[in-house]
Amino acid sequence: MITAEKCIEHLAGMVRIPTVSNAELAKMDFTKFDQLHAYLKESYPLIHEKLTLEIVGKAGLLYHWKGTGSEKAPLVLMAHQDVVPEGDPGLWKYPPYAGIVAEGKLWGRGTTDCKCNLMSVMEAVEHLLGEGYTPDYDIYLAFGYNEEVMGGEEPSAKAMMEVLRDRGIRPGCVIDECGGVSKGNRFGYEGLIASIVISEKGYADFELYVEHKGGHSSVPPKDSAMKLLAQAVIAVEENQFPYRITECVKQNLEASAPLMEGELAELCKDVEGNWDKLLPYIEKDPYLSALFHTTTAVTMAQGSEQANILPQRCSVTINCRAIEGDTLEVLQKHFEDVVPEGVKVRLLKGGNPPTASKLHTKGYDLIQSICEENYPGVVTIPGYMLGGTDSRYYSEVCDSVYRFSSFYSDGNWGPAHAANECIPVEHITSGPEFFVKFITRY
Repeated sequence: MITAEKCIEHLAGMVRIPTVSNAELAKMDFTKFDQLHAYLKESYPLIHEKLTLEIVGKAGLLYHWKGTGSEKAPLVLMAHQDVVPEGDPGLWKYPPYAGIVAEGKLWGRGTTDCKCNLMSVMEAVEHLLGEGYTPDYDIYLAFGYNEEVMGGEEPSAKAMMEVLRDRGIRPGCVIDECGGVSKGNRFGYEGLIASIVISEKGYADFELYVEHKGGHSSVPPKDSAMKLLAQAVIAVEENQFPYRITECVKQNLEASAPLMEGELAELCKDVEGNWDKLLPYIEKDPYLSALFHTTTAVTMAQGSEQANILPQRCSVTINCRAIEGDTLEVLQKHFEDVVPEGVKVRLLKGGNPPTASKLHTKGYDLIQSICEENYPGVVTIPGYMLGGTDSRYYSEVCDSVYRFSSFYSDGNWGPAHAANECIPVEHITSGPEFFVKFITRY
């Protein structure tokens, strides 16, 4: 039986193990992941008795629940084990790795992003095994360990996808974090909304750099390396990627139109037909702007190590969030075309935007029907993410990849990636209960 007490106990236990990821594998403490794995084995004995477990990479967990049939395509349920660093502990109301329940909430790093999802999947499967249930199709549980650093040197989620792909396994549906049921939206609607996220932006970091002979700052050249680099930054800022319509954003806004007010609501009913009238709204609203074009943000800069030294090499890092169609090659060419001569462009890391998943597939419709059953009056919309998740890798092998956290968010969640991350315990069983229904009805 799924109970709030068990969900709280198990999630708190996961939170107490600081599985912090790092872009460099050598800087990760994998003993913490070993501790988490031991805790999962202790907390979910039936899963570790009935399912096969394969360790992929350093700490990736790939469970296989063998079904009784072979006609249905497999289901993949995802979550990530890693968390971001806690930051300044002094900013936390309760210690970040204590797993304390107070004020009706469970506090700690990873409570919302995304050990709650890991707990939900495991609780649901353990419960079903306890009931003697066996699916008539195969289920894979895929839990990576470096989502928070966009996969780092060796993306664990990609490695698990490749294991399945290389074995000829093509999932019928994949479910990962994000999305979910919440109250209200940024446009003034106050009812319940179920967001089933069908796609996300691509991620890339590019470096612009200038190499120079350097020297002493008392004898600066007329055209310094830093000056040239500054001109490149201005050129990038003044030559933004153009706005354009992608199908997934069109679907998102047209489904959201009834949940808006005023002229914007009317315009979003037909995004293509009202494009010229929509542009002023897009240009003045950072959120709408980010939906309709690839964004570029200069986030890091490096010069010399001392104030009186002219740098021999100076650089800036540009973080890009790309809409569908803007590949890494498109981004590279754009920067090379706009920066001044003498500035070099280098891709540091990144990947192309995933292909958007289809609407009204078996998986999408099942998520929607469960939401409507659980939350009468809820409105379902196809969502779009400006950030990124591990699920992006699975678009290579599946056209039904959905980001849906399964929880009800009442607005009282503490912020992910910030101090005082927390999850209300009142609705903590909503996650596991969703997965029980999804698994048994799929």
